[in-house]
Amino acid sequence: MKKLTNVTPSPEQYTIIKRVRPGAEVIRGSAGSGKTTTAVLKLKLMLLWFLTRRLRTESDEPVRALVLTFNKTLRGYIKELVAANVPDGKVIVTVDTFGRWANSTLGGPNIDDGEQLEALARAHAGTIGLAPDFLLSESEYVISRFPPSQLDEYLTCRRDGRGASPRVERGTREEILSQVIRPYMDWKAKNGCIDWNDTAILLTERRYHSYDIVVVDESQDFSANQLRAVMSQVAEEHAVSFIIDTAQRIYARGFTWTEAGISIRPESSHRLSVNYRNTPPIARLASSLMQNVTLDDDGTAPSLLDPLEGAAIPVMLKGFFHSQVDWAIDYIKNKVDLRSESVAFLHPKGWFTYLKTRLVDAGLEFVEVTQKREWPESEVNIALCTLHSAKGLDFDHVFIIGINQDGLPEGQFDLGDERFEMACRLLSMAIARARMQVILGFKPGEQPAILARLDEAAYQEIAV
Repeated sequence: MKKLTNVTPSPEQYTIIKRVRPGAEVIRGSAGSGKTTTAVLKLKLMLLWFLTRRLRTESDEPVRALVLTFNKTLRGYIKELVAANVPDGKVIVTVDTFGRWANSTLGGPNIDDGEQLEALARAHAGTIGLAPDFLLSESEYVISRFPPSQLDEYLTCRRDGRGASPRVERGTREEILSQVIRPYMDWKAKNGCIDWNDTAILLTERRYHSYDIVVVDESQDFSANQLRAVMSQVAEEHAVSFIIDTAQRIYARGFTWTEAGISIRPESSHRLSVNYRNTPPIARLASSLMQNVTLDDDGTAPSLLDPLEGAAIPVMLKGFFHSQVDWAIDYIKNKVDLRSESVAFLHPKGWFTYLKTRLVDAGLEFVEVTQKREWPESEVNIALCTLHSAKGLDFDHVFIIGINQDGLPEGQFDLGDERFEMACRLLSMAIARARMQVILGFKPGEQPAILARLDEAAYQEIAV
């Protein structure tokens, strides 16, 4: 599968890369601005910096670096990028997801699947007055943001990252703690269970590692407890880079740097603003959804580029799914050079059974990259992936067809509602995976309301 390896930094990126010194830093940036590749190139220089320090002190200790991503797919991609850019020498670079790294560090304990928390949320949603799915999401947010001994802080805190609607007043928060969260904590203690959040808590209680360098990619989708866990495993002298854009946050998490125990000095705060990935038409289409999202200081609005002559206009296919697939296959065969260009089919739920059959019949080879730990080494350049797993990746041509209300439920949600904003972030992020062209598709009568939020002037509609 085609991947990004050798990278030449832009002047904007080089300004960040060349600053090499210990401490924590934040690299903010919009979609397509090269945050991840900037961090990897920065990692290369930091490894050299620490290697030089080892030589000066005549230390035989290897330089240890940790690169964390939020899902397996991105982990495989970044591992390839790191392997192509880190220097040879006495270095140990670990590239992993937080979950697998934490679980491995703790010796591989059995992790509870969360069914008990979901059962409690559904059982008490009616009396608390919140939708079951929202109550579950809110409960997960609280548990992952606060240490167990500080859960009462939820009663008076600002709900960073959760939007303004539905409103969750103090009385409702007390009910969430007493009816859902504390009973869940008691159930885990009684049954000797731990969940994924507990792995982060356990890491903060003991030092298992001593990393010189840490890179946390897509930090906006890490929880406060996870960031505390990471910072508890660094060496006394360390360099930590947090890559973040809350405009692309796709999980119900939120934190402040201060509460996570991370001090960011002004000179260690950077922002990348130029979009190098997308063509202007693709950037405009993705940006139209982000007009519905409230941004905080760690979010960066997508940059709108100057018009580019000859750039393809995004396409919206309107028709039955089999007709959308017909159009996609014809497009690939006639307009894509699979020897040098990559194609991705993205779907919110990963429903690819019919598509796979059609691709095989058409003689088009493909790989599935959702939740894969290793980036595919084959020469096949058609990938199938969920929207969530596509985060941080990019492809030349992206198809998001078969969009329906099950895949992107928006309901009657409106501005300020975190569920609505999450849907906007997710689809905008998926569109921005495309470098050359993006094609969306829906069946009339089954399209989610969010498609009406797209700028109609930013795409051409084709009936199929």
